Amino acid sequence: MKTKSGLIADINELLVAVGDRFDADEDGDAERDFLVERCPDRLAPALRTLPTLSMHLLAAIAEGPVSVVGLAGRTGQLKGTVSKHVQRLVEAGLVVRTPVPGNRKEIQLGLTADGEVVVDAHQRLHDEMALGRQDFLQAYSSAELQVLATVLRDLLSAKRVGVRLARG
Repeated sequence: MKTKSGLIADINELLVAVGDRFDADEDGDAERDFLVERCPDRLAPALRTLPTLSMHLLAAIAEGPVSVVGLAGRTGQLKGTVSKHVQRLVEAGLVVRTPVPGNRKEIQLGLTADGEVVVDAHQRLHDEMALGRQDFLQAYSSAELQVLATVLRDLLSAKRVGVRLARG
């Protein structure tokens, strides 16, 4: 049986390897391919070039009309970042800006018909990914899954201090 420090060293290496494995997709981008296959061909260029954050902001806009400031608050992103991505979504024909009646300054964001199609495909992508994770995790016992859930929750609440990970 390995020592605690030996197990921690193994886990460090495994975390890096898992991150590398799922970040680098040598066979192309399976997630973008999934979206392109489920949307009209005219949307393929946008789907292949829009950043992932743009897609997640699009999904947040689908929750209901919202301003750029409201979208930043809804998603926990900086207003400047959201504004930049919204411009890309507008240029791609997925989002429309409309003035708020009675307020000359405020603009509401909403989806175009194409934006609704992309949001639907994006939701199906996330549903499919969740099913894949569920199928994968079925091989583990409840006790093993409890330990994994605890570790992942702890990692999620951790903070970075310089280049080190520290308990939150």
